[in-house]
Formats: sequence, C-alpha cells, structure tokens
Amino acid sequence: MTQALAGFNGNGLVLATDGRATRFDAAGRPEFFNVEKLFPLGKNFAILSGGAGVSVPLSLALRGQIARHRGLLELEDIVEFSLPFLSQGYARHLQEHGPEPEGFRRIYFILAGYSPNLPPPGYQLFLLGSEENELPLRLIPVSNSVVMPRNLGMEMRLFKALTENAPLPELLHLSREFLTKMAQTKEEVGPPFYFATITLNGFEEVE
Repeated sequence: MTQALAGFNGNGLVLATDGRATRFDAAGRPEFFNVEKLFPLGKNFAILSGGAGVSVPLSLALRGQIARHRGLLELEDIVEFSLPFLSQGYARHLQEHGPEPEGFRRIYFILAGYSPNLPPPGYQLFLLGSEENELPLRLIPVSNSVVMPRNLGMEMRLFKALTENAPLPELLHLSREFLTKMAQTKEEVGPPFYFATITLNGFEEVE
C-alpha cells in the first residue's frame, strides 16, 4: 500500500512516494517488489498513484493519452479527462480479475501542476479515488496538501511547514523523514523513495 504526499506553497509544489508494491502468490501470500509510481504529465503536471497495483499501468496509459491530446493544457482539463478514463480502466480491471484482496481495495491518483493562468501561486492539487472497488472514481476535495493514506501527525506537520512558506528543500527533507519512518513501521511501505518538484520551470525529479 503506497504512502504518498504532496503539497504546495509560494515556493513550489513537492510530491513524494515510496516505491514498494504488493502482489499475492497462488497461495495468497504477499510478495513485495519495487515500482515507480510518480510520473510527469508534460512539462508542468504530474500524477502520483497508489492503492491497487493497477494504478501504475493506468497512470502510464493516461500519460500516453494526454500526450496525444494537445488540447489538455490546464490541470482542470486533465482532471476532467482523467476521471472517466481511469474509472473505465479500473472497471475493466475489476471485470477481468475480480475484486482486490481485502485491505487492498483502495485506489487513488494525485494530480498536481502549475499554470501561469491561475491566481498566484499558480499550483493545484486534485485527488481522485475509490474505496472498496467503488466505481466510478470520485473527485475528493483537498486544499494545498494531501497525505495518502491519511496520517494526522504528518498532515499537521506539512500544513505548518506550508503555512510558514518553507522552502522546497525543507519540504523534501520533511517528506523523506516521514517516508523513512513509515518504512520502519509498515512492511508494505519501503524504498526506493521518489521525489519531484513542480515550479515555474516545470516538473523536475529529485534524487
């Protein structure tokens, strides 16, 4: 189960996630492996997925579709396109493979980006998700930060840092600390960790 977070202030937007995924063998025993879950969507946008393992191929399929649709220039347009596209893809997966195992029936996508056409600071976050294999995916209200799965302590720390307009390196350090702590306490969370920023210069992966 992915641990992810994202947030923005006047300095830019940060995204962070662990890289561990879970699958089950024929006997139903969990097996862990590494997978990338954070991808750019063009120059100024990104998608971060979690929950059910099909979220990663759905993200990649969405990225391919967006690259072919030259009219998707704002994040709101991408979200409007993404909701039915991801819902239909998830529905096909469930129809073919049946419900996910108990405890793995959540799927979500964080869409993030920057647009000079928005009021300052110009950054946006959207959360699309489903609990218990519900369809279609729904748009879940968020402000300038999101932590999935929710973690009240980290939500408060991130809110405080964003409110104080912390620089991006500080936000990235906070994110790394949190992911490291989660990896020590939850076997389904683990390295490698992935980080990225979105600023006026666009999307950038962070080592």
